[in-house]
Amino acid sequence: MGNVVHILDGAVALYQREYMGTQTWTARYKIRNMKGYVTKATGKRDLDEAKEVALEKHAELTADFRRGIPIRSRTFKLAVNAYLEDLQTAVLTNRATERTMKDNKAVINRYLLPYFESKAIDAIRQEQIEAYKLWRLTYWTEGPGAQDTSREYMRGGKLIKAKRPQKTQTQRSGEIFILKAIFNSARKRGWVKRDQIPDIDDEQRKTARRPAFTEAEWKRILAAMPTYINGAKGQVVEADRKMVCAYVEFMFETGLRPGKEHQQLTWADCELKTSQTEIGLVKETRVLVHENTKTGTRTTVSSEATWEVLNQIKAFSLWTKPSDPVFADRKTGKPILSFAKGFAALLKTAGLEYDRNGEKFSPYSLRHTYATDRLIKGRLDVWLLAKNMGTSVEMIRKHYGQDEPKQRSLELIRDKVQLDTNAWMAILRDNPALAAEVLRKANVPEGPTFDPDAPEVVPDPNAPRKRKKLRLSDMLDRPKDPE
Repeated sequence: MGNVVHILDGAVALYQREYMGTQTWTARYKIRNMKGYVTKATGKRDLDEAKEVALEKHAELTADFRRGIPIRSRTFKLAVNAYLEDLQTAVLTNRATERTMKDNKAVINRYLLPYFESKAIDAIRQEQIEAYKLWRLTYWTEGPGAQDTSREYMRGGKLIKAKRPQKTQTQRSGEIFILKAIFNSARKRGWVKRDQIPDIDDEQRKTARRPAFTEAEWKRILAAMPTYINGAKGQVVEADRKMVCAYVEFMFETGLRPGKEHQQLTWADCELKTSQTEIGLVKETRVLVHENTKTGTRTTVSSEATWEVLNQIKAFSLWTKPSDPVFADRKTGKPILSFAKGFAALLKTAGLEYDRNGEKFSPYSLRHTYATDRLIKGRLDVWLLAKNMGTSVEMIRKHYGQDEPKQRSLELIRDKVQLDTNAWMAILRDNPALAAEVLRKANVPEGPTFDPDAPEVVPDPNAPRKRKKLRLSDMLDRPKDPE
C-alpha cells in the first residue's frame, strides 16, 4: 500500500496506487456507526488535491448513510440479479413472458456480463459504454464470437452440436434496452443516482420501412391464386398450394406473426362469435394466440372473412380435430413451420417479388399489410390495434402506415377544399351567365334561381331575435369604462 496519510482523526486514509501508468491517490473511508470501510479513488496525483476530494466525499458518504442511502458500490453482476428479480416479478404478473426472460438472460450471459461483470455499477462511465458498443459491433468478426465455431441446442430431448453459421458485424439491438433496464433496477434500489447513469441510447439508425402490399398489389395476389393452384401437378401439390393461399388470406385478415403464432394455432383456438350491435347482427372471428409466443397469450379479433378462410381449409385438410393444427402437414399432421417458399412462388406468379422501394416481400409483409390496412380503412385507434397485434404503440407508429397520409388525404385538406368551394361560389355570383351555364350542364331541376338584380334584403330591426348564449365572462364584473 506504500505510504499512508491519515486525515480527519483517522477516518480517512489516503494511499497511492498506479492507474493508467501514473500514481494516483485512493481514499479509504470509515463512516461512524457503519461496519467496514468504503474505498474510492480520488483521481488526483497531488496530495493536497486528493485531501480536498476525500474531505468532500467523506461528508457526502456520511450524509447518505444517515439518510439510509446505500454507500457501498454494488457490482454490475449484483445489478443484473436485481434486474432479473424485477423481470421475474413481471413474468408472474403477466407483464412479461417466459420467452422474454429466456432471451434476455441469453443476451446478458453472452454480452453484458463478460464485459461489465466485476465493475461497480456506479463507476461505469460514458467512455466505457462507448467502448462496449465498439466491442459488441465486432463481437462475431474479431471478438470472442469469432472463435465460437459451433453451437449446442436441445431437440427432442437430445443435445445437438452443430456448426455455427458465419456471422458478420452485428447490430446491438436488444441489449442496449436491457442495459438501460439494469441501470434502472439499480437506481430503484439506491445503488446508483440518476445523474450517475451514462447515456446508454444507441445511435439513431434509419428506421427500416417494413414492406407491405398496396391495395392494387393485394388484388393482384388474389387474382393470381387460381393460376397458382391450377398449375400444380398432382392432387398432393394442389392441396399444398391451396394451403399456401389459405395461409396468405388468413394472415392478411388477422395480422398474426409468421412462426410460432401460426404454428401453434389449433382448431380449438378459433371461434365465430355473433352479437347484436347498433348496426345489426355482427359476426367476428376470435383467434387465441398461445402463451409461449413472442408477447404471450392474447385473443385477436378479426372479421367473418377469417372464418370463411378457415372453412376453406377444413374442406381440403385431413386434420380437422379440435386439437389438430390449423396449418397441418398433409402427411404427418404436424404444424407447417414455414410457408416462405410457397409464398415466394405465389408472388412470382403474381409478378410481385419486390415492393416499390426495392424491398423483398416475405410472409411478414402480410402482417405489415394488415396493420396498414386497419390504420387506413379501419381508422382504428393505434392503442387498440397494438393490443390486437400483440405489439406496442411505438412499434405501430414507427413501422406501419407510411402510406396513410396519402390514402386519407381529404381529411388533411377538407377545410382547404371548402375554401376553394366558397371562392368558386363567389365567381358564380359575379357572373350570372356562367352560373346559368353551370346549372344547365348539371341538369338541375327548375326552381328558385339566383337573381343578381334582386334588391338586398334588410333585416327587420323589430323582429324577435334569438337569445344569445350566456357566457361565464358575461357573469363576471367588468371594470367600467372611464367617463
